[in-house]
Amino acid sequence: MTAKSLRVSSIGLTLLLAIPLISQDSSQTKDDKKKAAAPRETVAKPLTEKQKKAKEAALKKELETPWKKWMSEDVSYIITDEERKAFKRLNTDEEREQFVEQFWLRRDPTPDTVENEYKEEHYRRIAYAN
Repeated sequence: MTAKSLRVSSIGLTLLLAIPLISQDSSQTKDDKKKAAAPRETVAKPLTEKQKKAKEAALKKELETPWKKWMSEDVSYIITDEERKAFKRLNTDEEREQFVEQFWLRRDPTPDTVENEYKEEHYRRIAYAN
């Protein structure tokens, strides 16, 4: 193969690859291009005080849900009355997380291992019952 025929075949290959790109670009109209380039405007209205309070209440309720579920479904049969009272006195999620961690650590039969066999067995039984 000569250098001239190699150059001609590479030009032909380039044209074959470029033609689909050109045709795709020309299929877009000018309006489509303008819409794609223009930023979208938001038309959100400011919330009223009533709406703000409702949103805050919904958020608070949503954040409390995992802890209520943990107390009423996950450990309702194994938590002691003293632990239940102590948990209800907690104010922040960080305190609740620490309480839950300590709750399971107190029940761990082998605290030197990574796994908490008691916790795993408890949740295994819940899954089986469900």
